[in-house]
Amino acid sequence: MQLFLERFNFRPKTVLVLVTLCFWSPFARSADPFAEIIRKTGPLSADEEQKRFQLPPGFIIELVASEPDISKPMNMAFDAKGRLWVTDSREYPFPAAKDRKGRDSIKVLSDFSPTGRARKISTFVEGLNIPIGLYPYRDGVVAFSIPNVSYYEDQNGDDRSDHQLILYGPYGFERDTHGMTSAFRRGFDGWLYACHGFNNTTTLRGKDGSAITMTSGNTYRMRMDGSRVEQFTWGQVNPFGLAFDPLGNLYSADCHTFPIYQLIRGGQYPSFGKPHDGLGFAPAMMSHLHGSTAIGGIIFYTDALFPDEFQNNFFVGNVMTCRINRDSVSRQGSTWMAKEEPDFLRCEDPWFRPVDLQLGPDGALYVADFYNRIIGHYEVPLDHPGRDRERGRIWRIRREGALHQSFNVSKASAIEVIREFAHPNQTRRMLALNEMVDRLGKPALPALLEAVRTTNTQQRIHTLWALHRLGALEVPTLTLALQDPAATLRIHALHILSESFTDEGTYPPNLREQVSLRLVDPDPLVQRAAADALAQHPALENVTSLLRARRQVPPADTHLLYLTRRALRNQLEVLGAFSKLNNADETDLRNAADVAVGVATPESASFLLRFVERLDVAHAVLIEYLRHIARHADEEETDRL
Repeated sequence: MQLFLERFNFRPKTVLVLVTLCFWSPFARSADPFAEIIRKTGPLSADEEQKRFQLPPGFIIELVASEPDISKPMNMAFDAKGRLWVTDSREYPFPAAKDRKGRDSIKVLSDFSPTGRARKISTFVEGLNIPIGLYPYRDGVVAFSIPNVSYYEDQNGDDRSDHQLILYGPYGFERDTHGMTSAFRRGFDGWLYACHGFNNTTTLRGKDGSAITMTSGNTYRMRMDGSRVEQFTWGQVNPFGLAFDPLGNLYSADCHTFPIYQLIRGGQYPSFGKPHDGLGFAPAMMSHLHGSTAIGGIIFYTDALFPDEFQNNFFVGNVMTCRINRDSVSRQGSTWMAKEEPDFLRCEDPWFRPVDLQLGPDGALYVADFYNRIIGHYEVPLDHPGRDRERGRIWRIRREGALHQSFNVSKASAIEVIREFAHPNQTRRMLALNEMVDRLGKPALPALLEAVRTTNTQQRIHTLWALHRLGALEVPTLTLALQDPAATLRIHALHILSESFTDEGTYPPNLREQVSLRLVDPDPLVQRAAADALAQHPALENVTSLLRARRQVPPADTHLLYLTRRALRNQLEVLGAFSKLNNADETDLRNAADVAVGVATPESASFLLRFVERLDVAHAVLIEYLRHIARHADEEETDRL
């Protein structure tokens, strides 16, 4: 509530009056069926609901599946055969009792008709307990079912799981079953990224000894084989939806903060009073809320089939207003800013609940509709008899007359898979990349080494990632990519570098110099990628180049500013790094002090103590610095406070 008051500058008394009017005025409640926490209308058939949708001219919506074939879809994902996998829950919102199996399942939809209808719907695994996140992988699917993330494998080839391997868990679920883990999305790097939702606490461990503990909203990533887990960001309230853009940036849909965030690795985001790490909260990319705090599912449309005004747009599901919201983007340096556009879809049926969105390999937008009278988790008792457990739909939205041909790379050759790397549809490109690494593997290296010399930038990007993930990307090839005329290739080369040399800790001198040069690249997005690469590989030698880059960052480029500050902070965590500031001028000293409060060491406290003795600072900043000194300074220095 305090975040809400500060954001909109409302007086508490005014907010109280507004809330009272919204929730207690019979006129307000009856005038707007979408304001009803418990919808007053009855359920419609899928055919009747379809007539209630409103879309921009030239778009049509088609039914893919509905009850009784599916009941309550939550998350979706496509596989290398072009099939759509869906989590389906009857148990939600109560977990199944420990003495019985759950009634939930993961279904596979395939053989789509020209009108979008799935002519084949099979059950891959059943007996699950509120499954949400899922990702098809090799001969099965990696999925969450209370309380673990497991690999459900089909070992005998009958398209049903006959083996379960627990990868990570147990996850917290006791406090809130709508705030567990969801939105499994695989990155260019091969990691599986996921959300951790509101209110529960979870400790996860990888086989290599890695461990993270997450309370309430967070994002994290995990290796597909259970070997390692890493936290990606801290905070947000209840993220439910992730999406990558072609540059490798990760975005989340979040409830109760802003609908869309571009997630900066290591960033800390607002989350109901949680403190930040000394750097301040990571920046937002929007200031509007789309009229709701209930956001579920997000895609960044990357294809050529939608009209120009809809390409490179964000689409998010709004389960409270029964709409799919749309945002276009503009750039301020390296910072993407979202602009609120007219809603992409509206539905006159207040039971429509778009909880997840996916870009299909055919270029259409797929929508999981958790069709229900009640969507609220706290506003209505969990055992309210009005909660529907039977009805659910999957919809396909496409531009009339525009669909890609069917997609299946499950048996494709290396040359055929590489051809998909150049496709305008990002879902196809990413599925092809993973198929190249997961199935074809090192025997495909000759074809990849030939493809890395192609003139198609998208093909080269995915080829570089495939070589990296197969352990076959040589330094000269990567160095050429760092110097390529195409900024997008330079960005991905830096992303690859951020994932490289993890055992050594720091870069070899020649590569460190190349990354430092990219801090002053003509393209701010390349500068950002360079700062992130240095943030992952701290070294004393990086302090000077980052201080120089920090001077040139425009204040309006909030994402570059935050990442440069974070990278500088990480270098200053290296023992002895503050000695690099002995001959620094006032500007560099102030920029170092700005991030030193994020370094919890006696060395940082000693630096800040000398700083405040020499230079004037604003009163509020002085108090912050003195608190940091008091917490971390050696005893002999505290008397100087």
